[in-house]
Amino acid sequence: MSSVMHVRCPDRLPEDVFRQVLELLAEFSPVVQALPPSAALVELKGALRYHGTSPWHLGETLRVRTLSRLGVDVRVGIGPTIGVAATASGQISAPGGVLAIDPDQVADWLGPLPVEALHGIGPKQAAALRVRCAGLVSVGECQ
Repeated sequence: MSSVMHVRCPDRLPEDVFRQVLELLAEFSPVVQALPPSAALVELKGALRYHGTSPWHLGETLRVRTLSRLGVDVRVGIGPTIGVAATASGQISAPGGVLAIDPDQVADWLGPLPVEALHGIGPKQAAALRVRCAGLVSVGECQ
């Protein structure tokens, strides 16, 4: 099973602090992709084996370290795919937190979310889905 961590930093984070967050992420996994100006993806497959812990615990450890070392509270979404992880991190209220979605929970978790909550879905795409799916409001309504 593969897991992906999507890390969202606070808006308007100075570039040098964002770089420090990326360096901290590299302590958890060698596979880190920066998504400037304030997000990153972390592949957890090898990291979970190496650290011998759960995805949620790894995310919470990251959050504590960013707070204690950098004074930055991040929002961490974890899921089996980039889309699920990014959507999860977007569902966490500021300032920060961790939301881990297990692969067998994805459909139940996504189902009640409004279409606009999906990562990468803008107003035009949401409107198109509503037309295609006859008044679609939540993700689970469209089959």
